[in-house]
Formats: sequence, C-alpha cells, structure tokens
Amino acid sequence: MRRLIEYEESLRLKSIFDKHLLGATEEDEETLVERRRRRKKKKRSQSIAGVRVSPRISVAPSCIGSKHGINMSNTIEISITIHDFATTETANQIVCELYENETEDEEKWSKVGTSSPVRFSRNIVFPDKFSYQYVFEKTQLIKAVFSRCYERDKPSSSSCDILATSIFKVDELIGSFGLQLRRQLQKTGSIASALSGTIRVTDEYLGGIIVSAEMPEKEQPIVVQFHGKSLDRKDFLWDETAVFFRVFRLEEGKDDDSLVFLYESEAIKNHSHPQWAEFRLDTQDAADNRNRLLEIWVMYKDVDGKEGYIGKFLTTYAKMKYGPGSDNVYSVINDVKKAQKKSYENSGKMELVKFTDVSFYSFLDYIVSGTQLHFEIGVDFSSPEPVHELDQRRFDGELHMAIRAIGSIIRDYTPNRLFAAFGIGAKIPPTFHESNEFFLNFSMDPICRGLDGVMEAYRKTQTMVTPLKESKLSPVINYVTRMSHRSGFRGLHYHVLALFTRGEVTDLKEIQQALNSASDAPLSILIIGMGDFDFTPLQKVCSKRKDGRRDVVQFIHLKSLLNGAEAPWLNKSRIAETALRNVPQHMVQYMHNANIAAKPPIQVCRSPLFHSSSLIPDKPTEFNFDVAKDDRHVGIEIPSLMPNLMLPPDLSPRPRQDRRGSDSQYLDVETMRGSLTVRVPERCHSVLQTNREQYQRRLKERGLARMKFPRVELSTLESSGGSTQDSSL
Repeated sequence: MRRLIEYEESLRLKSIFDKHLLGATEEDEETLVERRRRRKKKKRSQSIAGVRVSPRISVAPSCIGSKHGINMSNTIEISITIHDFATTETANQIVCELYENETEDEEKWSKVGTSSPVRFSRNIVFPDKFSYQYVFEKTQLIKAVFSRCYERDKPSSSSCDILATSIFKVDELIGSFGLQLRRQLQKTGSIASALSGTIRVTDEYLGGIIVSAEMPEKEQPIVVQFHGKSLDRKDFLWDETAVFFRVFRLEEGKDDDSLVFLYESEAIKNHSHPQWAEFRLDTQDAADNRNRLLEIWVMYKDVDGKEGYIGKFLTTYAKMKYGPGSDNVYSVINDVKKAQKKSYENSGKMELVKFTDVSFYSFLDYIVSGTQLHFEIGVDFSSPEPVHELDQRRFDGELHMAIRAIGSIIRDYTPNRLFAAFGIGAKIPPTFHESNEFFLNFSMDPICRGLDGVMEAYRKTQTMVTPLKESKLSPVINYVTRMSHRSGFRGLHYHVLALFTRGEVTDLKEIQQALNSASDAPLSILIIGMGDFDFTPLQKVCSKRKDGRRDVVQFIHLKSLLNGAEAPWLNKSRIAETALRNVPQHMVQYMHNANIAAKPPIQVCRSPLFHSSSLIPDKPTEFNFDVAKDDRHVGIEIPSLMPNLMLPPDLSPRPRQDRRGSDSQYLDVETMRGSLTVRVPERCHSVLQTNREQYQRRLKERGLARMKFPRVELSTLESSGGSTQDSSL
C-alpha cells in the first residue's frame, strides 16, 4: 500500500515538473497546444526566412489558339498581306475575315476570326494574326474575305460591300517554301477552283495576297533526375516515413524573395538511397535565366500524411548543364540544425544522375524545316475468282477514289508531283511470265507524272496484263524500302507506300520480315483491302510488331469506309483521314529513333514558286564570263576572245525542270583574280541559316578554294581562232 502511494506521488511531481519546464499549468492546456504549434511553425519558417511560396501559373494548351482545343505543336499563326490591290471600288477602312471549311460544301464555312480595321490602300498589311490548328490528314480550306468597314469597327454584312476573296488549302501553305503562299484575289471564289490547284488570271483579277504562317514558340523541356543518399530520418527506429522533394524557382524581389513552385516528386520509403523517377521542367520556367536559382526542399511524409522538413539545397540550370558528376553532388542543409549544432555537416546528399535538354519535334516541325513526303502506289491485279465486268468497274472506281483521296493531300508536300507506281500479281508482256514486281508504266523508271499519270498508266496496264490468282506483296515493300534509303539526306525525305489488293496474299511470313526491315527506313506502309475478300490473315500480320520496332504499317478495309448514299467527297474525306491518321506519328517515331532533329524553319520566301525542295541544292553552280563593267575586275575580255568557248559538261549549267524554284535568285561572288564571277543559288544560304554577308565571306574564304575553273591560254586562242579550250588546272 505504501509503495502504491509513493508511485502516485512521483507521477504527480513529474507532471508538475514537466509543465513547469514547458511554461504551462493545468489551466492552460490549450495555450500549450498553441505554443507547440507556433514552435513547429517557427522551426519550419527559419529554413525559408523571408520567402513566400506561390504556385506556378500554368495555362492549359486547350485554352490557347482557335476553337478546337488545340495541341500547340500543330498550331500555326496565319497573317495576311494584300499587294497591288487593283479594285475600282473605294473604302475608308477594310477588314479581313478568315473562314475555314473541311468539306466541299460551300454552305459550311465557319469563321476563324476578324482582323482590326486597316486604312484602305493599294498595299495593305493586316497586323492581326489568326491562330489555326493544322491537321495533316484533312483537306482544310481557308477563305479570306476582304470587305468594307463602317462605323463601330464592324465589317459590313452586305455582299455588295465585299471587295475581294481568296481561297487556298492549308496543305499548300505548310508545304510552301518559307511558309509563304501567293494567291490571286477575285470578286468571288469557289472551292472547286481551289482544289483543282490551278491559278488563272481572269477578268476578275483584283490583285494578290501573300499568306504567311508562323509557328508559336514551342516548349523545350529539360529532363532531370535526382538520387538521394543517407537522408535524415524522423526516428532512428521503426521509421515509416517516405521521403520526397519539391522544386522551386527563386524570385528575388525588392522587399523579400518568393518561391514559385515547379515540381513535386513521388514519395519513396527509402532514406538511405532513394532513387526518384526522372521529371521534366519547362525551360521557360526553370531557365529563363541560365543563372536562375532553383531551391529544392527535401522532405518526409509519415503514414498520416503529415509532412516534415529535412533540408534544402540550391542549384542553377547552368550548373546542372555540366551533367552527372562531382560538380552536381549537393549537401542537404537544415538551417535549424546547423545553428544548434557546431558539429553539424549535412542532413544527407542529393546527386544529379540525369540532365538532358530535350526538344520534342512534331510532324509539323519536320515539314516546316524541309522534309518532303513521297507517295508510292502498288496495285495488285490478282483475283482468286474470275472478275466480272461490273465488279471490275467497281474496283476501278474505288481505286481511283482512294488514290485521289490519299494523293491529293500528299502531293502538296511533294515538290515535283512525281509518284512511283508498281504492279503486282499479273503476267506481263512480252513473255507473259508471272511477276509480283513490275513498273506500272512499263518503262525503265516507275515514276509517273502526277496522279493523272498514275491512273493513265493503270488503265493502259490493265489492258496488257493477265491477272494471277495469288499475289505477293513483299517484293514491292522491299523495293520501296531500298528506294527510301537511297532517297537522299536523312530527314529530308519520307515515303508513304499504299498497296491496293483484292486477292489472296500468300507470302505472309515474307511480308512480316519486310515490315521489320521497313521499320528502320523513312517509310510508312498502307495496305488497303478492296472488295469482299477475307483479309483476316493480312490484318493479323499488320497488327504484329516486334519489341523495339516502330509501328510502320496500317491495314484499311476500304469497303467499311464507303457509303454509296453519301456524296463522293465525304467518302474521299473518310478514306484520307483513316489512311493518313497514323503517318505523322510514324514519321516522328522514325526521326526520333534516328536522332534527327528538325532544322529551324525558313522564314524567307522570295518567289511564289519557292518550295521546300529548295533545301536541296539541285542546281549546279553557274559561271558568269561576262565582261567586267567596273574597275574592280582585272583581266582580259574573255567573251570577245573566245565567243565559241564550250564549257565542260560538269560545269555547264542545266536547270532542272522537274522542281519548282526561282531561277533568278543568285549570289554573285568574285574570284581572287577578279576575272571570273561565280553565281551560286541564293536559296542555299537559307539552309545555312546565315545572312548574306556571312555567306559571301564563307564562299571567299573556303568555298572557292575547292572549285575548279577553266584555264584559257591566249596563245592557244590566237592560233585556233578562239575555238580551243583547256580545262586542266
């Protein structure tokens, strides 16, 4: 009994002593709880003294741009300029209204936007830009309407006040060189004339417009990954806390500093060596200034969700740029513990294990930088059963529609409008042997001029060959794969092969091997089944894909896309959208796997005929032997001494007629001796992304040292009457 009384007395004294140390009594329990809360808050505030934390202001991409809810990687900004406005009507102010249409129905134009009023003149520049979402697989039409503007800055709704209109395809704008397109102005325009691709000056010609497109600034995130080591625990025994970190951008203010929250990692129950997953930071957020301070808090979280503070460290984008190593191993410092303990070193280590500047290039980025699309066609003539005349007509009509639907979109990205066409599964003349790989035009080259040339070659071949009962598609796939590898510089060419078949394909294993080989080539393959045949085995082959191989093929059953009750343009639109939907993804995967970066977009267009094909300097250097008209040229009068001089074949300029481009844009560069002027196509300097002066200097310093010029001896000319040449050096 005495022991029990002594134990109770000791407990009472201990409680009184504890309350005395904490500065509390039995009557102020609430004050004690509040004091503990303030003490905990004070300890945390000491680590970030004078710093305010604010959330990052982020704008969803769907809130920017046009009405579609846009992915910014496929958004362009369109600007309009009128030149040589030749209308006889007058107005004080004029506005530009932009309409879009994805059909061939003249009644389905929807407004994109209206510009601010501009003073009427002969040459008008509209300062406003229209945001528009580009979709590759759709035929997108834009109509620019220019009308008078009266009071209250509103355009007139009367058709009598419309001064001019112009209709163009977005594909033509994207595929044009320098993202500039020239079109004529007319009083009224039609969709049919815009889709025909012909520009004719008629009596309604009122001048022209220059349509320019720009791409908004794209995000370039940085990929970062941290690992921890020996981080402090909450308790030494039975610690169930998980450790995580937060990344802030330090903003220095006049009165105090503030922190802008950027990222929070996942929580890991491993204090000794946590390995967090990599994360991305937007360059504009983390590195608007290369020396922008980033403050990283290392914290823990218990099972109840309560958070605790371990320590922090500072870094910058410029320092992390050095990559993993001793320079990017950081000590986690807790300011409170450092102030209390003289022997305190750190609360653990944080190590940078990955840092990468990543540029996520989209399909539009590659197209704008000059990548050309090429369309190849393979037609399978085989049929497991005899074909009746009615069925053959139906097959011809569906084939014509499908080729037109796909080719009318890809041709705007092909500068020369030349398409390779192949035949499959037929006995061909003159020996009528079985062949699964022959040129549709029966020439030495499978190239046909335009889609009309492809259809004309098909019609002629159909009357000359005998269909087989079975066919093999792998030979044509292998041929186009080899052709895509030989098409030129990597990244400047991408191929789309469309195979049309209605028969029984027997080489399924060979097709699978050919598709695996094609995954390493700049190629997408569309296998289009036509008719009522069972294509289940072919569909299974197209759905198989080896691990590590990119997706390269798509199967389309044409019958499921056709509806005889609808207008033909609706069927064509459905075919194009289904067939070309995955091509942008295929091309981007190939570019990323091959480590091909998109070049900066070319912003200059000096000719309406300039095209992205000008990225490839296909014209030889031109040499001008004209007499110098100023004192800078020193030498003899070459034209008067050798009027019949013939240049060697390798120096003679041969302009190619199968590419679109300006033949008059050249840079004149003088040789060291001053007696010869070299003319180099000016469009080449856009590829180098240098200005005119830098390009001139580079040619003088390095380029001309490797050029060979014909040497002319005066004695030889005098003895032979100017008809002899010596091209040796």
